[in-house]
Amino acid sequence: MAELFLFKPKHQLAAEENLKAFIAKCRDELTVFGADLPWFEPMWPDVTVFAKLGVKTRRPSSSQWMAPEFIDFAKAYFRYQQGHRPTGAKNESKAMRAIEAALIQVTGAADISKLSMAVLDEAALLARQYYSAGAAYHCGREIERLSVFVSENKLVPGSVHGWRNPIKRAGDKNKTGRAGGIERDSKLPDETALNALAEIFANNPTHGRDIFTTSVFAMLMSAPSRISEVLALPVDCEVTETDRDGVERYGWRFFSGKGFEGDIKWVPSTMVPVAKEAVRRLRALSENARQLAKWIEGNPTKFYRHRDCPQVLDDAPLTVEQASQAIGLVHGTKQQSYAALRGRGLATQDAVHTLNSLWQYVLSRLPSNFPWFDEDKGIKYSNALCVLNTFQLTEMLGPVGLPVELHKPTNNFFTGDLSPHDEFSKTIFDRHGYRSEIGGRLKMTSHQARHLLNTLAQRGGLSNLELAKWSGRADSKQNRVYNHMTEHELVSLAERIDPSKAIFGSAGDVCKHLPVSSLEFNTLETAAVHVTEFGYCVHDYVMSPCEKYRDCLNCTEHVCIKGNSDNLARIKGRLERTEILYLKAQTAIEQGDMWADRWFQYHEKSVTRLRELVSIMERPDIEDGAQIKLRGNDFSQLRRVVAKKSVGAIEGHSEAHDDAQEMLKDLTKILGGGFG
Repeated sequence: MAELFLFKPKHQLAAEENLKAFIAKCRDELTVFGADLPWFEPMWPDVTVFAKLGVKTRRPSSSQWMAPEFIDFAKAYFRYQQGHRPTGAKNESKAMRAIEAALIQVTGAADISKLSMAVLDEAALLARQYYSAGAAYHCGREIERLSVFVSENKLVPGSVHGWRNPIKRAGDKNKTGRAGGIERDSKLPDETALNALAEIFANNPTHGRDIFTTSVFAMLMSAPSRISEVLALPVDCEVTETDRDGVERYGWRFFSGKGFEGDIKWVPSTMVPVAKEAVRRLRALSENARQLAKWIEGNPTKFYRHRDCPQVLDDAPLTVEQASQAIGLVHGTKQQSYAALRGRGLATQDAVHTLNSLWQYVLSRLPSNFPWFDEDKGIKYSNALCVLNTFQLTEMLGPVGLPVELHKPTNNFFTGDLSPHDEFSKTIFDRHGYRSEIGGRLKMTSHQARHLLNTLAQRGGLSNLELAKWSGRADSKQNRVYNHMTEHELVSLAERIDPSKAIFGSAGDVCKHLPVSSLEFNTLETAAVHVTEFGYCVHDYVMSPCEKYRDCLNCTEHVCIKGNSDNLARIKGRLERTEILYLKAQTAIEQGDMWADRWFQYHEKSVTRLRELVSIMERPDIEDGAQIKLRGNDFSQLRRVVAKKSVGAIEGHSEAHDDAQEMLKDLTKILGGGFG
C-alpha cells in the first residue's frame, strides 16, 4: 500500500514553529504575574480565568474552559501583552474568548492557525452580542491589536493585517429626556439603600461584616474614590493641615488608580466626623491582622502568640485540642478539634504537633506576595487599613476569625455585601430587613457613590480641574462621564451665571419689547463669559477676536460685579497707576513733546471711566451682585455691519422708516453706544 502524507507549505511550517516558540518562551521565560504562576491551570488567581465566551463564574467547570488547542496561545498572548503594557481592565481576556468562539463557529475548531478576516468579523459580532457597548468596543480594539501582532510576528499562515475594529466607541451618556433619566438612575445609588446604609452606620453596628461594609462605604461617600483605592489605604492615611484662612482641613493620602499618582484627597467639612469615625472603626477591625503581619516580618521563626494561644513551650507536644486552638480553628470538644484539623489536612493525633511545626504550616498559608499588601503603592500588610484575618467577618470562629491567617479583602468581597449574587446570598440590607418601596431587594455598587459625589460637586459649581483633582483623574474630560445633572439643573446652573439672562433669550431690555426682529435677536449677548481680573468679558469670540487686548476697563463688553472686594481693590490699583501716567502725559504736553496729546487723551478717558466705575462700585444704594457695564462708543466690526445693513434697509423701505429708527435706537442701547 502506498504511503500518504499531508503536504504543508513552508509558510505554514514557519508559522507553526513561530507559534510553538512564542508559547514556550512566554511559558518558561516570562515572569509576569510571578515565576510560580500556575501555567497549566485555567484559573490564574487574582489575574484572569481562561473560560469560554459567556461563562460568568470565576470557577468554571472543565467543560467551560477554553479548548485545549487554543488555551496555550491565549495564556501566552495574555501574559506577553500584560508584561509589555499592563492594564487594570485586562481586555485581552475578552478578545481571547470572542476569537475562540468565532474560530469554532467559522472553522469548526479553536485552532489559532486558522485565523482569518472572516473569523475576526465573527468575533466582533459576538463581542456586540455578549458585552455592553463600552466593553464591546474595547474588546474589538483588542481583537484588532491581536490581528496586528500575529501578522507581524508570523504566528498564523494567513495575513490578517489591516483588519479594523468595526465597533464604534459608546456614545456620550449625558442624555436628556426619558433615556437620559434611565441612564442617570442606573449610575446613581438608590435613595432607600443609601439611607439604609447611613442608618446602619449611625446605629454603631457590632457585627464585623456590618462594620466593614458601612465604614468603607462611608469613606466612599466622604471623597470620590474607587473601591480599590479605599481598600489599599495605609493605616496612617489621615492628614490634617491648616489652610491660609486658619481653618483646619482633614483628608486622606491616596494613591489614585487612574494615573494621578499620589495625592491628598480632602474631605468636605460636613463629612469629616463621619470620615474620622469610619477610619477609626476600620483601624480597630484590622488591629489583630496588622499585629500578626508585623510579628511575621520581625519574627519569622517564632509562633505568633495570640490571645487564645496555648501557653506552652514552642517545641512542646500539643494535644489535638491545643493544636486546633493554636491556629484558631475551634474551641470545643476533642471530636470537633479532630474534624477541624482533618479539614485542613493536618495530622489528628495527640503529641504530633508543636507550635514550631504549626508555624511552618501558618507560613505556608501566607499570601503569595507577603509582606506586600500593595507593592506598587508601597503598602505592607502590617500597615494596611483594611487587612483582615481569614473568616474574621463571618464570626464563625469569633470576632477575630483565624488569628494566624491573613486575608486581603477584594473589590468583589466588598460589593458582594451590597448586591446579591443570587437568590440565596444575603446582603447587608437583607440582614437588617431593609426593602425597596415596592418590597424588592435593595442593591448598590461601590462606584455609584463616586458618581453621586461627582454629580453633587457639579451641581455646586466645582470647576472641572478641581473636580478631576479631587476625584483622582489625570484628564478632566473624564468628568463628563460622572456628571448626571438633569437638563433642568443644567439650565438653572447656566442662568445663575448671569441672572439678567434667561437660557432661551435675554431677560433685559429686549424682552420688554417682544417680539423682536431677527437683526435684534442676532446681536444678543448669548456667548460664554470669560473671567478677567476685574470681572468678566461677554465678547463673542465666535464673531471676532478681542479688539481691546488687555484693556478691559475701557471696553464696553466688560462687566464688573458689585460687592467683589478683590476686584474692586484691583480696579483701585489700576486707577492709581493710570493717574500717575495721566499726570506724566499732562507734563509731556506742557513740555511740547510730539504726539503727547494722544497719550494724554487716552489716559484722560481711562481715568474718567475708572473714577466712575469706582464710584458706582462703592455706592451703598446699589445692591451687591449687581452687574456694572459702562457705556461707550467702542469700535466693533459687528456694529459696523449692523449699522450698514440697517441703514440700507431703512433707505430701501421708506414706509418702515419710523419703526426701523425705533429698532435702531433700542439696538444701539443694547450694544452700549454707537456703531463705531
